[in-house]
Amino acid sequence: MAKASSGKRVARAAATGGSRTRKGEVPLGFYTSLALIIVLGLFVVGYSRYERLHPSGAAGSPPRVGQTWHVAFGVYDCNAFLPNLKAQKNTSSLSFYTTGNGLITVQPRSALDEGSNATLGKFVLGYGGLYLSGSKILYPGHAAISSSATCNGKPATIQVKVWSSLLSSGKLYTGNPANIRFGDQQLISVGLVAKGASLPKPDSTKALVNLSLTQALSSTTTTLVPSLAPTTTVPSKTTTTAAG
Repeated sequence: MAKASSGKRVARAAATGGSRTRKGEVPLGFYTSLALIIVLGLFVVGYSRYERLHPSGAAGSPPRVGQTWHVAFGVYDCNAFLPNLKAQKNTSSLSFYTTGNGLITVQPRSALDEGSNATLGKFVLGYGGLYLSGSKILYPGHAAISSSATCNGKPATIQVKVWSSLLSSGKLYTGNPANIRFGDQQLISVGLVAKGASLPKPDSTKALVNLSLTQALSSTTTTLVPSLAPTTTVPSKTTTTAAG
């Protein structure tokens, strides 16, 4: 009988012992899953912040912060271009501005204005009293221009024309002019013309040409000056030995 009761006690101890061991084990699977969830959450938050500060299509493409481009811009009304927009104040905080010479200076101040975010629409929004669309133009100091107006009694239309460079052929832009993406030494004309007629290059093209020449000459001078710097030749010492 003693042997039987002893065997039962051993069996009971073995059964309860296994249970106690499982209860004392650390749930590694649970903590591993929890750690993965936390890491993944932090990654999603960080990536979302990056996407907000670096909009798609902007990062990595010009113009970038630190670069400066110039665009000739003009608004046409049937027979002539309107006077240049007046210079803006406090340009140090603007990414797109004009100094009154008919040119738009493109100088991104943050990643939000780089690349595909450098558009004519952003310049227009930053200039009080200026509005451009395919059917209406508001220009400071001038009456509103509408596509329903006429030019010298002839039916007219509002056109938008873009030249990618000083030497390129212009192309009509059929979309919203606000979406025009800036390019260096680009030309943009917006205005009312008689149907069948075409917009000419903006008057400020001359200013862009002069600026381009000045920059080219400055670059050439900077390159040549070091090579043209005078050199100093130190005469070699000669030793004369007296005869006798």
